[in-house]
Amino acid sequence: MPPETLPDPEDPVAVPPKRSGRDRPKVLDIGAGDIEAPANAIPNIIADLVETETWRNAATILMGVLLIGLGYWAYQGLHQAIGENRVRSLERLLGTVVAAVDVWVGDHRAETARLARERDVVAPALRIAAAANTPAAAAAACFSADTDDLMRQVRSNTAMSQAATIRLLDRSGVVIAAEDRLLCGRRLRSVAFRQKLDLAFDGKPQFVRPYPDPELMHEDKDGAKRPLLWILSPVRGADGLAVTVLAMGVFADREFARLFSPANVVGQVDAYAFGDDGLLLTPSRYGETLAAAGEIPNELAADHAFSIQVRDPGGNLAAGHHSRLEPAARPLTEPAALAIAARNKPSEAERSGTIGEPYRDYTGADTVGAWRWLPAYDLGVIAEIPAKEAFAPLRYLLITFSVIGGFTVLTLLAALYSSISLSRLQRQFGRLQRLGAYTLERQVSEGGMATIWLARHALLKRPTAIKVLKKRIATDEFIHRFEREVQLASQLMHPNTVEIYDFGRTREGQPYYVMEYLDGVTLSDLVAETGALPPGRAVHVLRQVAAALREAHQRGLVHRDVKPDNVMLCRRGEDDVVKLLDFGLVKSLEREQTRDITKQIRVLGTPRYMAPERILNPSDADARSDIYAWGAVAYFLLTGKPLFEGADDLELANQALHRPAPRVAESEPQVPDALDALVAACLEKDRARRPQSADAVIEALDRVASRLSWTPSDASAWWAAFREQRRIAAAAVEAARSSALG
Repeated sequence: MPPETLPDPEDPVAVPPKRSGRDRPKVLDIGAGDIEAPANAIPNIIADLVETETWRNAATILMGVLLIGLGYWAYQGLHQAIGENRVRSLERLLGTVVAAVDVWVGDHRAETARLARERDVVAPALRIAAAANTPAAAAAACFSADTDDLMRQVRSNTAMSQAATIRLLDRSGVVIAAEDRLLCGRRLRSVAFRQKLDLAFDGKPQFVRPYPDPELMHEDKDGAKRPLLWILSPVRGADGLAVTVLAMGVFADREFARLFSPANVVGQVDAYAFGDDGLLLTPSRYGETLAAAGEIPNELAADHAFSIQVRDPGGNLAAGHHSRLEPAARPLTEPAALAIAARNKPSEAERSGTIGEPYRDYTGADTVGAWRWLPAYDLGVIAEIPAKEAFAPLRYLLITFSVIGGFTVLTLLAALYSSISLSRLQRQFGRLQRLGAYTLERQVSEGGMATIWLARHALLKRPTAIKVLKKRIATDEFIHRFEREVQLASQLMHPNTVEIYDFGRTREGQPYYVMEYLDGVTLSDLVAETGALPPGRAVHVLRQVAAALREAHQRGLVHRDVKPDNVMLCRRGEDDVVKLLDFGLVKSLEREQTRDITKQIRVLGTPRYMAPERILNPSDADARSDIYAWGAVAYFLLTGKPLFEGADDLELANQALHRPAPRVAESEPQVPDALDALVAACLEKDRARRPQSADAVIEALDRVASRLSWTPSDASAWWAAFREQRRIAAAAVEAARSSALG
């Protein structure tokens, strides 16, 4: 950033006059004392560094970092390879389980279909269906001899020894025959079951997975309701059409659950089925763990489905974690969520997957696994293994890497200590050229409070501006103001606000912050060189200033030092981009209880651009105070002269308090009336009569801008001419200097 374009840092007590580059002291004042800065200092320092041990230490550190990085890369590669190998094994195991399920379901469908074709079963079934033409008639038919005969024939002819119950259903879902006669005449209301029933009446045997619906469950000898799998097969009449459906219920936690048992005996692999509601459909091997954590009433409950949710408890239950959320409020485990989300995917490949990175299972333990959704059965299946067991081979490798890493870290610390000691010697006998990751190139501006340097990031090579608080004034109050400036300003993200990159302290404790480098011109210098701005360009500039203030006000911040010196016009990808600078006087309206340094020192800011209420009470400022300052800047841009003229600050303050603000139109009649009225409203002594927000100012400017013109072409042409003038002036200065030296 050229020296003439950077804003001078303000002295809170007295603002020194700007110094030219010719009489500015060539001193680097950041804590090492005032040390002369000859023009050839940087090449000399680089040469000195080459002759020291610094580069050797840097090379040692680099080699150590590379060694650690190589070890980490190798460890991560092995970790990924082992994880992929484990989940592929789980995927194959899951395929075996699914194949067993397919065979089991196929056998039971075939057996039920065979029964539905047996003459001794078909005859009583058709007579019952003919008699049960109403629910009341169905209840009566259920107690007939035909029902007894039907149940006896089914039991004697079936190979399904695990069948828990038998039912005969009509097309409307009414039970017209059952072993449990109390169910006779009832209409089943389960939507999922009724859908499968309709498909069975269409002529194809159906499998119905367990559902937590009492009418689809069976009461065992202990009085507990247990879930059932259902196999449905149509019973056809003489014309070949389905007249009724034979339903065979099988306990889900017995024969079906055993299909998953082979997987559960392979190490700590766990395989289970679940529904789209997240309920476990098969018994859990972690019953004792879940019971001890209070997730289920007792360990016996794990033997029954519908007592466990396949959801993440948020922590390891076996390690004593207690979830604050009810099971239904917890998120699904990762494989369960993926499987349920893939229900309607068209291809089988999209309905299956593996997870090689550890995730929490329904007990909260870190696991890896494979999942698959089976649309034919409307359920999902998962096979998973604890990550601790899956990655057990890495334990020895981790120990080896830890030992090697420990020696490497010790070596790095020794090299770092040597480098630090050398740096201390350099600070004592040489000139400091770095602040953190930034290399200082030259001083570009100096005020009574701080010095601004042009710097460059060591790795990104990006030019930046660094503002360093001077050591001689680094008292508690000034450090507090400096830190507050950067903390509050860094909250602002608007493109028309100067961006803060970094903050830190020198080794001597002086705070500094790093901001974006701006190549442009302040509004005060702009008006000094070109005079009053055309109304179109002024509106273009002023709207950007108002937009930056709007964001600050929305975040509860008041700038309190809006003036032409603190607004820069520059090129940032396009021409005429405004940047609002210097938040040294910013105040937070949302933290009124924090100390405000304006209470410890006299009035801060520039009276020429200060709202009357701030002159009367320095701490009495809100968004409308910034709007007044905005109006004073607008007057300056449109007329080319300040709002008030005075010999000193006291006279300026008196005029700001008592003299009516002049109108823009008095000096510049060509300014639109609406713009003149807006500026006058912003300069009202009574803040209640000003626009109450930056939004109101922007809306008014947008209405004015529609009748004015300042195009990107205009801006581009102005900047081209401006830079050419600068080039000619710089060449003239250089020629004069060469002539004087010659």
